[in-house]
Amino acid sequence: MAEWAAQAAAHGGWDAAGVRRRDAWLALLGAACDTPETCPQAMLPSRAALAAHRDEGQVALDVKRSFSMYDVHDRERRRVQLHAVVCGTLRRYPALHYYQGFHDLASVVLLTLSGDEGEGVWPDDRTATTAQLAVDCIALHVVRDAMAANLEPVLGQLKIVRKVLRAADLPYALALERAFMPSQMVVALSWVLTLLTHEIADVHSAQCILDYVFTHGPGSILYISAVLLLQHKEAVADAAHGEIEAMDMAQLHHTLAKVPPLDTDASRHEVLAAADALQRAYPLACPAVHAPRILASCSVLFTETPHMSTDARALEIAALPASALVLDIEMTPQVPDVWAEKQSARVARVPRALVLRRLLPHLARRHPHPLFFLSSLSLLLGGSLLSVLLALRLPP
Repeated sequence: MAEWAAQAAAHGGWDAAGVRRRDAWLALLGAACDTPETCPQAMLPSRAALAAHRDEGQVALDVKRSFSMYDVHDRERRRVQLHAVVCGTLRRYPALHYYQGFHDLASVVLLTLSGDEGEGVWPDDRTATTAQLAVDCIALHVVRDAMAANLEPVLGQLKIVRKVLRAADLPYALALERAFMPSQMVVALSWVLTLLTHEIADVHSAQCILDYVFTHGPGSILYISAVLLLQHKEAVADAAHGEIEAMDMAQLHHTLAKVPPLDTDASRHEVLAAADALQRAYPLACPAVHAPRILASCSVLFTETPHMSTDARALEIAALPASALVLDIEMTPQVPDVWAEKQSARVARVPRALVLRRLLPHLARRHPHPLFFLSSLSLLLGGSLLSVLLALRLPP
């Protein structure tokens, strides 16, 4: 596992290291089996024997548009496979909620695990079983937060992206937050939901990103997202022609949403190496990020693999309301500019000192009685305490 993780972030990725991606994915996702009968999960009822899931209508609509950006041999056959595995996962685990974009992720999984051979829908029963188990595992152990009843847990993940961005480049992060405020920085939403499979048109590049995420855990996509935002800094500055905060939100979103080309080994390595460095420098539990204060311990970020969370435990979590997964997803308050505050206080103190220096002699001449002098001084200073003391001291 550690070796695969290091190789996924290195130049050339798994291809240069000679890792057989299909076998590695099946092992990482707990879907490896010699025959369907040897897979314990395969003993669950088949999709046809289970009741339809409430979200299958949306699945059908998304499947019709699937594989359009990939050069595939038999697109309609792939769509039948995709509909089968996505609906299979939803029927077997009805507590999960489908979201648009899950089909993009499942599409890359199918293209990786299932070849074009054979005349039927699937090359063989084993391929159908392993593909189903892999998609099940991704739903339960990689993107489970996104399959809650609403997107509150994912908004928590976006808040973590902002915290990582603050740790890496505070001025830039705050400028982006002010530009998007009061809205969430939703430009990274699709990246997090689909693990970038919706944005990347090249299957091999998408596979390399998933190699990294599967070996570094679900939280790694948050660091990749932070890196992509950092890489847009110069483009945002050029488009802003001044202050980022003054940019139109639609223009800013358009600029940030352009994922840089990841179709070369050099470009992928630059992003993944930077994400790896960020994840090492600012892990989820570090004081700068404090992810455990944003999402609960049952978040997929903290129960990330089948080795750490069994399917039974994952199902218990999936049945929880989305609110049980979140602790604090509100916008983080802006970091105060301490230097500016000190300067403002200093500027505010100087005029008052000058006023007092010039008016005290004048007040003393106009009000020789000490009590009237203090009363005038109280009004000048705006101090209610002096007024109360004077009221107690003056005779009726």
